[in-house]
This record gives sequence, C-alpha cells and structure tokens, in this order.
Amino acid sequence: MISIVIPSFNREHYIAETLQSLINQTYNDWECIIVDDGSTDETETVIKKYTAADPRFHFYKRPSKMLKGANSCRNFGFSKSKGEFIKFLDSDDLLAPDCLEKQVAILKSNQNIKVCFSYGRYFNDSTKNLEEFWSRNKEYDDYLYGHITNQIRWQTADPLWRKSFFSETPFKEGLMNSQEWLMHGEALLKLKNEEIYNLQETFTLIRRGNERMSSNQSSNYYKNQKKARVYLLSDLLKKNNFHFQAINQLLKQIIVYQYWEIQKKI
Repeated sequence: MISIVIPSFNREHYIAETLQSLINQTYNDWECIIVDDGSTDETETVIKKYTAADPRFHFYKRPSKMLKGANSCRNFGFSKSKGEFIKFLDSDDLLAPDCLEKQVAILKSNQNIKVCFSYGRYFNDSTKNLEEFWSRNKEYDDYLYGHITNQIRWQTADPLWRKSFFSETPFKEGLMNSQEWLMHGEALLKLKNEEIYNLQETFTLIRRGNERMSSNQSSNYYKNQKKARVYLLSDLLKKNNFHFQAINQLLKQIIVYQYWEIQKKI
C-alpha cells in the first residue's frame, strides 16, 4: 500500500481537485492521510465529503502540541501512515492518473531501491494550460551537487519513497519554506546511487495562480532559505568523505541569503 500525506490549510477551493486526482489513479491500493493545520474556511467540510464516501481517505487535525506549519502536519501524517511506500502531496497540486502505478512498479521490482524520482510541471489555474517544468534537467551526473545548485530538483510530490528509508520523521519542523529542498538534500546525503531510480516522467502538476509561501519573498523567506542551507551544510560536514564543491556552493548560498534577508529588513 502507498500512503499519501497531505497537509491542508484554507484550501476549500483547491483540495477537492487534489483528492479527485487520487481517486483517478490507475493504482488503487493507497490511503490518503490529510492533516489540517487549523483552517478557518470550509476545507474540513470539503474533506469530510471524501472521507464519508471513500474509506481510503483519513482526516486529522494537527495536534496543538505540535508547531504550526506544513512540516508538522507532514510528520504527523507520516506517523499515522500504514503503507510500505509513502508520498507527500501538497493540497493544491495534482497527480497524473498513472503516477502511483508506474512508480510503485519500480520499487516493487527491486527491494534495494529506496526512492523512485519523477518530475513536476506547472499548470495555470485559470486556463489549465501546462507551463514550464519544475526542474531544468531530468538527469544529472551528481544528484547532490545538481540539487544544491538547482540544476536538477524535485517537487514535494515527485518522489515515491520506501517508508523504511526514513529512520525518523522526514521534515524539519519550524522551517517555513525550502522544506522539500532540505528533505531531498538530506536524503541524497544518505542514498547510494543504486538505491535511486530516476524515472524521467512528469507526474506532478503544480498549480500556478494562488499564493504560495515561496512567492512571498519577505526577509523571513530568505531567512528560511538560509536556515535550510545551514542545516544541510551541517549534515554534509558530518560525513567522512567531504564533497568540497557542495560545501563551497552552500557557503556561497548562505552568504547570498543572509544578504537578502538583511536587505528586506531595511
């Protein structure tokens, strides 16, 4: 079974389409765990129509003892998941109908594979037209370095993970953006080449037209970008075999984001 974890916050106008994209999957052995982050609109009402109609949907509210934010919701959903495989999906994005079928086939074919990557593409919320791809490349010689330099990157929903790969909850709570960038970077530090399958197909459709945290480039946006790089640099320096190019790039990015954080405060 595949567990799909969705954090939600004030998504009454979008989440139905997201959930419908799961119902439309050609692979049916899945559960969807939706964790609400304190919505004040009718998000819960919309979700409960799906939980009432399909027992594969499960609805939770983020426990009050946990930090507010999508990362806490994802980690809580992860703790509730029962599947052998896990995917994290945003509450306003969509999955192509054959996404789960094709990715799970890769993981089931080889027990050594820990993650099956795929790719994302923007679509216009008003016209529904497809726009540019999330990543500029679908292959790169050095995944870690390519990820750090944004030559190759994956949206939150692009990978399908073998749940056993994670020895602890995957997301850094309190980080308000760059969360999937950090999670993917930390995973790439641990993954061996033979544990990665790069399925060069586009399955995630990323909605463009509604406000995202990353589009609100305040000083806090740059602060969180910097923090994500500091976290990854710290993990990288703990490894025995230093990746000097990656270290150099992270140091440069930390300086740049520090500069823009200060500029936005002025």
